[in-house]
Amino acid sequence: MALNRLCGREKVKSQAWKLPSAAQSLCPVCLQVIDAKLYEQDGQVLMGKSCGEHGSFKELISTDAKFFLKMRRTHYERPSGVDNPNCENDSHCPDGCGLCEQHLSTPAMINIDLTNRCNLNCPVCFASSNTTGRMCEVSLEQVEKMLNAGRNIKPHPASCLQYVGGEPTIHPNFLEAVRMAKPMGFAQIQAASNGLRFAQSPEFTEAAAEAGLDVVYLQFDGLSDEIYIRLRGRPLLETKMKAVENIGKAGMRVVLVPTIAKGLNDHQLGDILQFAIENVDVITAISWQPVAITGRIEESRRREMRFTTADLARCLSEQSGFIDMYRDWYPFSVVSPFARLIEIVKGQPQMRISCHPHCGCATYLIVDKQSKKAIPLPAFVDIEPMMKTLDKVAQRSENHPWLKNISVLGAMKSMKKYFHEDRAPQGWDFDRFLEFVSYFVEFNEQTRDRKGYISRLREERFGALLLASMHFQDSYNYELDRSRHCVILYAAPNGRLYPFCTWNSGPCHRYAVEKAFAKPVHKIKETRTKSSRLSRSPSSA
Repeated sequence: MALNRLCGREKVKSQAWKLPSAAQSLCPVCLQVIDAKLYEQDGQVLMGKSCGEHGSFKELISTDAKFFLKMRRTHYERPSGVDNPNCENDSHCPDGCGLCEQHLSTPAMINIDLTNRCNLNCPVCFASSNTTGRMCEVSLEQVEKMLNAGRNIKPHPASCLQYVGGEPTIHPNFLEAVRMAKPMGFAQIQAASNGLRFAQSPEFTEAAAEAGLDVVYLQFDGLSDEIYIRLRGRPLLETKMKAVENIGKAGMRVVLVPTIAKGLNDHQLGDILQFAIENVDVITAISWQPVAITGRIEESRRREMRFTTADLARCLSEQSGFIDMYRDWYPFSVVSPFARLIEIVKGQPQMRISCHPHCGCATYLIVDKQSKKAIPLPAFVDIEPMMKTLDKVAQRSENHPWLKNISVLGAMKSMKKYFHEDRAPQGWDFDRFLEFVSYFVEFNEQTRDRKGYISRLREERFGALLLASMHFQDSYNYELDRSRHCVILYAAPNGRLYPFCTWNSGPCHRYAVEKAFAKPVHKIKETRTKSSRLSRSPSSA
């Protein structure tokens, strides 16, 4: 009888990824929490929800149910939660952010808005830079407070930091802010930038590298000025190319960040990919970002605009000719068994990419620099059975610690049966695969000597290119559970931490925080002067 109950529970667990499924969402008009249902219809995935005051809404979640269900089926639900939440949720989620005890994931990355000013005025800006009528620019004292908030999270602090905005590089103390972060233990420091300052000034770019900047998340929407004129309001292709060149010369790396708008630049995804492949010594990843839909827009218009991760996978499959839509993409959490094993080996908590399976997807390409050809990792590595094996080994080691060393050794050996050298790039054997895996094991150690690490990468015949898509939410497709699983948190001057999709969408905590900390122009100038003096003083050098 007990066995039957156990089998029943396992069956329920194994079927949990199927549709239909219940969710909590928001009314896109009043932003009240309402019940929603995800269901399949005509091969697509839709969300249905109804507000007592504003009526019913139907939203497209994915244009391909098969692709969507694969993300759910291969997701590993291993959230760690936060041991030291810094506020009580005296309101309901997502209004009581900060973080509260309802949050399920520790962060992989902390974002800090240095300024809400920008040297562009992009129509698709989710930060609404230059349009709020307020100027919010944090001081170095506030930056230090926010950095500490990110590093003090338990059981595992944020490993990566990204300065954002607005345009972070126009903050008067940008270099000082970068310099402050390195001693605090962040393994990687990034800046999300439109690239103007990096293109205009090789000296500034070199100074940013010397200060400790590792990666530039470069706004990169296509390879024609027509696209930039429509998305960014001015021709920028030459600027983007110069920024990539200067960043590479300074010894930093680039992540291309295309904002994808259906019917505008989705036809150039293959060209962007090929550009990254040809420049893999400098470009380490592409972070594809389907545009979020803001404002009240009727359903037919939203359908015309909506671009989902399934659309991305389909476009790249069609335009590249070598990426398989259903074979090559996985949810970010698919690496959780690996992180679980590293926790056992090192005896300490590790960064978990425990975001929700609806948040996005990723794959790796192995690039032969000589031939400029790329092969997706899942084309020659059986990802699903390999991760299942690692998960079982990790569970066994957790239950029987005395078997740890034997189990881990066995796990590494067992990975070989999932590696198919005959389908791998010629010259990229199993030992190379283990070297690739070791990068993630020794991530913190590898990044301490950036110059040496990048020099070694550039000498290698093969490069690795991460393709990732994070479909940030808007009020139409909002799921509260996604926000609770968020691994990209914003640190704010009030000492609180906010999930990305509560900071920029849904309740948009960004606006309340900016309003609270915004200053008149003359006050901003006083703060800049004081911060500049502080950064030059011997005690803070």
